[in-house]
Amino acid sequence: YESIVRGGLYRTDPMTAEVSKTVENAYRDVQIAFANEVALLCESLGIDVYDVRKFVNSLPNDPSTLHANPVRNMHSPGAGVGGHCLPKDTWLLLHGYNEYAKLKNEYSPSILAGARQLNDWMPVHMVDLLETAFKEADRELKGSCICVLGYAFLENSDDPRNTPTVPFLQELKKRGLAYKIHDPYIKKDEEYEIEQDLDAALKDCDAIILMTKHEVYSSLNPKRLEGLLRSKIIIDGRNMFAPKAFIDAGFVFKGIGKGNINRGIG
Repeated sequence: YESIVRGGLYRTDPMTAEVSKTVENAYRDVQIAFANEVALLCESLGIDVYDVRKFVNSLPNDPSTLHANPVRNMHSPGAGVGGHCLPKDTWLLLHGYNEYAKLKNEYSPSILAGARQLNDWMPVHMVDLLETAFKEADRELKGSCICVLGYAFLENSDDPRNTPTVPFLQELKKRGLAYKIHDPYIKKDEEYEIEQDLDAALKDCDAIILMTKHEVYSSLNPKRLEGLLRSKIIIDGRNMFAPKAFIDAGFVFKGIGKGNINRGIG
């Protein structure tokens, strides 16, 4: 590898190398799940997870005594986790343990699997928030058409691998909802047709759901949406929009971890 790799090389045995690779991604997956679980707690408690995150991450740290004051870096919660590595590497790590471990602990690993399951469930929670918003708006959910903003798993990219938008769309279909998908970077993926014109995607929809934080969506505002949507409902899965402007314009606004807004007291 030294002839083709510019970075540093660390020599070790194959098992340690493979575990290190999968643990690195599993570690990030657990951090995201932690943020998602805190977000769900904040929704139940009626507070904003982003206020909590700001205060947690603002705690001072002393590099000379990291064991006493470690750096806090709570991740942002969101509508789901995608990509090639994070959704699979936890399962690869646990598969390796189940297949190759010579000694099994009495404790069965649960944090890693639990984190993966929570992150997989977040797209379903987005539909739950949508259902709550329709009740609050006194609108019939079944038969409605939802504008889904973002198909790529990563903002400002055309990468759809393991995108959480797919299980979200499957959940919409399961609950009898129609949908239109918009993504400025992707035209088609598998069986899903993806609209390139944002206004055409929004036209005559009953609600919008933000799944991917593409920069182009930052231009959306209440005035623009009022002329396109049939009802004023917005679910923000990536903390992109300022809720107050939409609420002041009469929108029902929901968001991941936005307990104060979700309860209508923000």
